[in-house]
Amino acid sequence: METSSHITSTYAALRYGGASQDRARAELAITPGEAHMQERIFNVARPGKMLDRMRPRFARHEAHVAAILAAGGYPVLRR
Repeated sequence: METSSHITSTYAALRYGGASQDRARAELAITPGEAHMQERIFNVARPGKMLDRMRPRFARHEAHVAAILAAGGYPVLRR
């Protein structure tokens, strides 16, 4: 079965937007097999990129995280 590039780009947009694999599959009304293929396409390593697509880039930078923590961390919103 051939998958349209529309589904591939929409699947990636949903995943980057924070949707789980199951939610993206449900929203696109695709089969589990198609969702598995979309997840494999989504996780293809690209030159110069790390494999973990859902982890923020700054989280891999220990010096940045240490500096944020030393400055008191991120502010907390109070109700």
